[in-house]
Amino acid sequence: MRPGLPAKAAPRACPSYHRERGRRTSHARHTATCEAGGGPGLIRPAEVRLGLVLSAGGLRGAAHLGVLRHLLRDGIPLEVIVGVSAGAIIAGYYAAVGVDIDDLVADARTFRGRHLLAHSLNVRLSDRFGDALRPLCGVIPNRLMQLEAASFGRLRQGVWRLGIACHDITTGQPCYFATGDDGGVALPDVVRASASIPGLFPAIRVTVGGRQRALIDGGISDPVPLAFARRLGATHLIVSDARWIGTARPFTRDVVWIRPLHGDHGDTVGAAPESDCDRRTG
Repeated sequence: MRPGLPAKAAPRACPSYHRERGRRTSHARHTATCEAGGGPGLIRPAEVRLGLVLSAGGLRGAAHLGVLRHLLRDGIPLEVIVGVSAGAIIAGYYAAVGVDIDDLVADARTFRGRHLLAHSLNVRLSDRFGDALRPLCGVIPNRLMQLEAASFGRLRQGVWRLGIACHDITTGQPCYFATGDDGGVALPDVVRASASIPGLFPAIRVTVGGRQRALIDGGISDPVPLAFARRLGATHLIVSDARWIGTARPFTRDVVWIRPLHGDHGDTVGAAPESDCDRRTG
């Protein structure tokens, strides 16, 4: 299928950035496409637009938080953020909900897999069954419910475009959702779909372009969506890759790869040490 964005998008001015701490809210039209295949910053030339790609990686994806916090503390402006699987959850909370990065790190230290299961059950079943099953899964953190009110059309933290990658089991191809493309699928459904591990969570069924789609974990078909981030307008990319060490990584001059180190967290999702990053450039 055709890419979700035209080959030559009309140039758009970069938002201004300020050194003082604060949040900037942007408004954009929400859209989506399926196909084959923030915070304080530094003033820089308008033709340079930095993008952050948060890879798949299961519970190891919590290490993305350490990378994101490091970038923000260094004053690096992130205008495009793309997430897949675990990375989609972090991208959604940071860019769309607007949760402060330090709060996300604090939440991650106590977040458990059963919390996401409780959230999944709660939004799919009737109130009666959801309330009955909730005690079996643990209390749902407030952050999970905040996501239900978020949207692609109202971004925060200075982010210009947010992109989420899913896998479409009806076509066997990746399916991309972003600010500024055609669709109309709710952001909470997209994030949930991108993190829906096959066999653990059911597929999320949505309608895109008049066609029914069944979406699951985006890491299946595009665990590190570099091309997608570029189509959203990023000229240079920073990639936080939480996949297993030894996974092949393509090197180009406009991509910086960061491999966050993570320990054995068991059932608890913890944040990676901020200084433990393997920075690679090509």
